[in-house]
Amino acid sequence: MSQPYGYAGQPPYQQQAGYYPQGSNPYQSGPQPPPPAGWAPQGGQPAYMPMPPPHIPPTGGNDAYVESGVDKSNFGFDTASIRAAFIRKVFILVSIMLTVVTIMTAIPFMSDDTMRFVRSSPALYWISYVTFFVVYLTLMCCESVRRSFPTNLIATGILTLAIGYMTMMICSFNNIISVLLCLIITAVCCIGIIIFASQTKYDLTSMMGIMFILSMVLLVFGMVAVISAVAFHVRWMYTVYAGIAALIFMVYLAIDIQMIMGGKKYEISPEDHIFAAIQIFLDIVYIFWMLLSLFGSNKD
Repeated sequence: MSQPYGYAGQPPYQQQAGYYPQGSNPYQSGPQPPPPAGWAPQGGQPAYMPMPPPHIPPTGGNDAYVESGVDKSNFGFDTASIRAAFIRKVFILVSIMLTVVTIMTAIPFMSDDTMRFVRSSPALYWISYVTFFVVYLTLMCCESVRRSFPTNLIATGILTLAIGYMTMMICSFNNIISVLLCLIITAVCCIGIIIFASQTKYDLTSMMGIMFILSMVLLVFGMVAVISAVAFHVRWMYTVYAGIAALIFMVYLAIDIQMIMGGKKYEISPEDHIFAAIQIFLDIVYIFWMLLSLFGSNKD
């Protein structure tokens, strides 16, 4: 995911799925921020720690991101109306995806039988994990799938359901008060980040070098934190890790928002509204997962 570009004085940075300047090689992948370790089982619960999916780099052709400062007339950002329509389409998709996940997450709290079934079915979690992995790679790597209707919407729907089930199972191990608290905190943080990223004149996309360094630190520290929590029952390291990870994903959300808005060093092609919606959706879901790791309370 990381690769240095040929700009003088520019540090290397972490490249998210599809982020690359024109003329560079977008297919090299590197380390990703480590995924959170799910939750730590307590009080007689099964020793099961599902791992939420990491961000996956594309391995095929991807024209989703272009470099600002070049002729973008071929990318459809030549008029404000086209850009506004693109932004509107992205946020409508993100809203629908988040609504589906929220409804799925609420289902176990409405029925004790459903709650017991969800908590005792780790195999379904891993099926959802694999489904997400395959569909996400397909959407990121195959432009024909990502840009063809209705295939792109069907694939996005499958990905949303997979993430929804994973979130539902993670939340089922926490009480409803802590889940609602984390949901409110996530909503407030994300709204604030979106407003800031869309209004500030500072180009957050130029921070990718710093983000790469922070991601490398998070990767190493996350591995140590998970091993310490599982093998040595040292929980505080994982708490610190979750807090740092939440902040990093908030920065990624701000960067992705600016890439959708356009006018910065890097931006997303308006033809890739599915790609943009998935990136924003995953940023928000990761923030919620991390906050739940910090503030979640084990379900009795």
